[in-house]
Amino acid sequence: MTGPPALVAAAQRRREDAEERVRQAIRKAERRRQPVNFRGVADLAGVSTDFLYRHTALREQIERLRVHTGSRPALGATSASPQSNVVRVLTEQLREERRARAEEATQLRQALAVAHHELLTLRRQLGRGESGAPTVTSALQPSPSAACR
Repeated sequence: MTGPPALVAAAQRRREDAEERVRQAIRKAERRRQPVNFRGVADLAGVSTDFLYRHTALREQIERLRVHTGSRPALGATSASPQSNVVRVLTEQLREERRARAEEATQLRQALAVAHHELLTLRRQLGRGESGAPTVTSALQPSPSAACR
């Protein structure tokens, strides 16, 4: 670190204090037989997970304990806090809303494809004069009876 010596010293003390809080949090989790993982240790120590990942020794210790204790969180596992329940409910609502929108979009795409096909068929019929309705070119031509007058 570069800068004024007082700032460098303060940053060093802050980092060492955070590292010590992490070590205490790891010991506390082990004593309580709680899973040792990055999120849990960061929450207990009051640091970010980024802090843990950037400090090689701490990261290795947590990884080693995580494998040793088998505390890798299962996919989709959430804590039982009220906030996580709200998040879980909202996530499920969003998932259902997304599913409904995707289904609606699929139905609309299918309807659009059918409409395009019908338009193409009608254009082809008009081009060949198969519809029985006058075509653009026949409407512009004078009828034989009109020429006799």
